[in-house]
Amino acid sequence: MRIGIVFIVTAMTVAPRLAIAGQTADPIPAGVLDESQKISPPTSSSTFHAKVFLEDALTTSAFENEMPVPYPPTLAVSWQDRTSVDAILQWKPITSLSFTVSDRANLYVQDQQAFISRDTIRNDVREGYVTWEPRTSGYLEAGRINVRNGGALGFNPTDFFKTRALVGQASLDPSVIRQNRLGTLMVRGQAVWSGGSASVAFAPKIMSPSPVLESDPLGVDPHVAATNAAARVLGTLSVDVLNLSPQLLGYFERGRSKLGINVSRPIGNAVIVYAEWAGGQEKNLITRAIEFGQQTRTLPDTASVLPPTSTSTTFRNDVAAGFSGTLATKATLNVEYHFHQSGLGGGDWESWFDLGRAQGVPAALSSQLWYLRAYANDQQEPLTQHQGFVRVSWPRAFVNDLELTAFAFVDLRDGSVLTQGSANYYLSHRWTASVYVSSNLGAPRSERGSFPQRLSSIAQLTLYL
Repeated sequence: MRIGIVFIVTAMTVAPRLAIAGQTADPIPAGVLDESQKISPPTSSSTFHAKVFLEDALTTSAFENEMPVPYPPTLAVSWQDRTSVDAILQWKPITSLSFTVSDRANLYVQDQQAFISRDTIRNDVREGYVTWEPRTSGYLEAGRINVRNGGALGFNPTDFFKTRALVGQASLDPSVIRQNRLGTLMVRGQAVWSGGSASVAFAPKIMSPSPVLESDPLGVDPHVAATNAAARVLGTLSVDVLNLSPQLLGYFERGRSKLGINVSRPIGNAVIVYAEWAGGQEKNLITRAIEFGQQTRTLPDTASVLPPTSTSTTFRNDVAAGFSGTLATKATLNVEYHFHQSGLGGGDWESWFDLGRAQGVPAALSSQLWYLRAYANDQQEPLTQHQGFVRVSWPRAFVNDLELTAFAFVDLRDGSVLTQGSANYYLSHRWTASVYVSSNLGAPRSERGSFPQRLSSIAQLTLYL
């Protein structure tokens, strides 16, 4: 794939994600999504459950013309419309056996693109698996499963299967993204007992890794080359000790195995404190991005590691810690600190901007600099080492049918901010209207201020069938 294509992947890294290959807009408003994903087991009189809805989302964006690192004007898509059919199905033919499918088909129309083109249609098979309960509280599952771990909202160091699982989102809220993403083909066994649980999952390597962005002319690629490009094993053990609810995790992947732990503790009736840690031997983000680009032939074999950095493998830590509190208005406030040791430090950022602003910088170098940021987004890991996260969710805001949500990521090095506010109004039990407004704020030579998208908005209408 020509190196110029890496410019396209950067459209996935800002709000909203306007990827040329159809990576946009989330089908479920934040307030509705949680309930839509929680499919209760059928009762004895009903063995089939379905949630199907239609949706249309219109995105508009405003762009800056002058950027600190050159960005191609062809990606400044001023509008895009997505129409989707979404279905979540569960069939339970007998008490001990169930089948689950989650899928969404999308049709895209956008500025600077013909109505019928190679990226007009995209189908996302999020999940498709079978669950067998051979004995009480013992489960075996096989298929494409979205495995989630970690109690933080903005960044989950122990959510090891989040990599390369993104689908298009209207909401950039990470708690929404982790619900609505691609699962991984795997087999998993779980056991639950009084005071604890344990699980083991094995995801085989099925295909060699695909590029960060891969065009699909037919729109039906299941993206197995993204989710199953390496053999992976995850073991978890959860116990009830000292009211901390600790969970221990062991993740094994060639060249990137890690250990992790999650803990949480309630303080009174309105506050929960929580923390996640994961650590293991790995290379830093810059080195991994360049090596992956070379492996998938997105970058040439001769590409240098830029910005310049150590390419050694060493033990690196990831941490997310914070608290959740319920306010007097019944709103929920989350405040978190995130540490990503393999991310970019201050010197790395200065080099990134200096290289991009050099006199007569070639297009290939500019492409490589933006590829680093696209790779971090594809891996769903922070680009920078230190960031803060604040989120407020207010159901029944002012009136019963209105939900308001706002969040902000803050780069603690330069103070730049990615923020999004949303309003979901439930017109009836079948209709929901939603609005999302997002912005990148900061100086030109800052993480968020260096993005060309300054302001984006999405108007969304959903009909539940």
